[in-house]
Amino acid sequence: MGRVAETQKSRFVITCGDNYHGHGISSADSSRWKSEYEEIYKAPSLMIPWYPSLGNHDNRGNAEAEIQYSTKSPRWKMPARYYAHSEKIDGTNEALFVHLDTSPFVGAYRKEGSAYHMQDQDPKVQLQWLGSVLGESRARWKIVVGHHPIYAAASTHGDTKELIENVLPVLQQHGVQIYFCGHDHVLQHLVHGGLNLFVCGGGSGHRTVNQRADVRFGAGSAGFLSMTLGVARAEARFVDQEGKELYVTTIALP
Repeated sequence: MGRVAETQKSRFVITCGDNYHGHGISSADSSRWKSEYEEIYKAPSLMIPWYPSLGNHDNRGNAEAEIQYSTKSPRWKMPARYYAHSEKIDGTNEALFVHLDTSPFVGAYRKEGSAYHMQDQDPKVQLQWLGSVLGESRARWKIVVGHHPIYAAASTHGDTKELIENVLPVLQQHGVQIYFCGHDHVLQHLVHGGLNLFVCGGGSGHRTVNQRADVRFGAGSAGFLSMTLGVARAEARFVDQEGKELYVTTIALP
């Protein structure tokens, strides 16, 4: 990641959740911040803003600790459970990034009560906020980030019906072009209409991918996604843990 970020002069990093696996993290003072983040992603080129999203494992722990860590780290930028930020492409064009907390939408977690700390999370409120943020934006690119896939062809989790039913229509209504997610431990690019979906689940152990009509690329591999945004085109490439390019694609705006 450090080498790729240096080569392309990356301006920021996005995470798709499960920043801390297992039972999440206990506090903003945990020693795991040093051993599992600061001492791992320490290349000079990665000393740039990081915009994290929450995953189901983060919600099993103290999700507020990840928000609080923003006050301790100059690069960890997580102001809330869900939030948005805009990034300049040039003097007149920008990209909007909207980070969701997708776990409250998933019925199975709500049924488990306190295990995922869903008691105070209202997905309807989050959905209304999403529609408002997207509707008010005039950004050239609208990109949404969540932990759970809307669509994924994978052997373990796959499609998330609650997101297909509730989140997808809002993305389609407001012309979102890209959705980033994790959860399934695969690297995958899928296309549904004008929406490109990238499953970026190669940060740990990897699993088996499935093939179907909406899949443009899939690999059971460790790795990450690198993207560059221009005014009219975006280029996305999956890179494995050794730095080998596995797949590259271009997305053009109409």
